[in-house]
Amino acid sequence: MEHSNKENEQNDQLIRLEPNQPVNLTKDNLSEHLKKVVNTDSEKGSIDPDKKNTITSIQAQKRKGRYNIFINDKYAFPVDEELIITHMLHKGKVLTPEFQEQLQVEDVYRKAYQRALNYLSYGLRSEKEVRDDLKDKEFEEQADEVVERLIDQKLINDLEYAKSYVRTAANLNSKGPSNIKHELSKRGINKEQIEVAMYEYSFEDQFANAMSLAEKSWKKSRLKSQREAVQKTKQFLMQKGYSMDIIQEVISELDTEKTEDEEYEALAKQGEQAWRRYSSKFSDYKLIQKTKSSLYQKGYPSELINKFIEMKEEETNE
Repeated sequence: MEHSNKENEQNDQLIRLEPNQPVNLTKDNLSEHLKKVVNTDSEKGSIDPDKKNTITSIQAQKRKGRYNIFINDKYAFPVDEELIITHMLHKGKVLTPEFQEQLQVEDVYRKAYQRALNYLSYGLRSEKEVRDDLKDKEFEEQADEVVERLIDQKLINDLEYAKSYVRTAANLNSKGPSNIKHELSKRGINKEQIEVAMYEYSFEDQFANAMSLAEKSWKKSRLKSQREAVQKTKQFLMQKGYSMDIIQEVISELDTEKTEDEEYEALAKQGEQAWRRYSSKFSDYKLIQKTKSSLYQKGYPSELINKFIEMKEEETNE
């Protein structure tokens, strides 16, 4: 009795791709033995022509794991290797029209699933990103089933995706929290998950990133007035997604003081640019007023502006 049960278990694992196949196939030896199962043109006609809807040939495609099914010596449809295993397809097997349709539906699903796996192989993806990719590849009808399977397999997890995105955006790109939240929302992450994920980005890390960005911005603003440089730095941090609380604290800690010589050096640079720009249209009093107005708007103190104007008047009178 025990011997009989073992035989039954073994029989359940058999995969026969041809009737009366002398070799018992399992998933382990299928790949090697498929070469013997697929047919060449010389084998056509070996099946009784009176049989309808009969597989007369299974031919390997150039793509690994893909096969073409021929019914009554005519190409019918392609299938994945997995379907050959699951449904024990073989030469001589009769397929009803309904079963043929089922095979094609399952094959499209297999292609959609493989597409999603390939997409995920390049990195973590949100559920929305996977759905969008399947839609782009014309697998929208299969998306629900594929995504549900991937979630069950823990290959899609929006919360873990969001946490990973926050860490990467903070550590590599120094993005501010506002921009990170916006990007996560675009990727289909819900508000609750976003809020949980943002715990990965501490206030201390936000401050450190914002300070580093502010220092770089300040260096680029060397030839601007102190007031304009501060304003530019604030705007830059806001564009990067930092809150006003962080920005104000960074500005208060940042060394934004300029000596009078540094301020005048920046003024002279911008003053010369304004003087040249307006001198082509104005002269004398009007030229002076236009230049002064431009420098006032940039935040320079009146005493330094007057010093520059006096220098330009002396140059003009020489």
